[in-house]
Amino acid sequence: MARRKRSKRLEVAKKMPRLYHTLPGEGYDPEKSEVLEWLGEQHEMMEWLFEQLRNAGYVEYDPETGLWSGIEC
Repeated sequence: MARRKRSKRLEVAKKMPRLYHTLPGEGYDPEKSEVLEWLGEQHEMMEWLFEQLRNAGYVEYDPETGLWSGIEC
């Protein structure tokens, strides 16, 4: 069985330092996740995510306004 090809842009995650996703002694809060904060700062990762959303048809471009939006807006 063939392995699915992975995007080179995801390789940035290989260089993620040791970070908390849930802070010790606290419940999970995405607003406090060091992992999510770091990932959000990685342009390659954000470009990959946007491409996935675009390819799935969840976001669309309006050439008249030059704006992108979710398909349910």
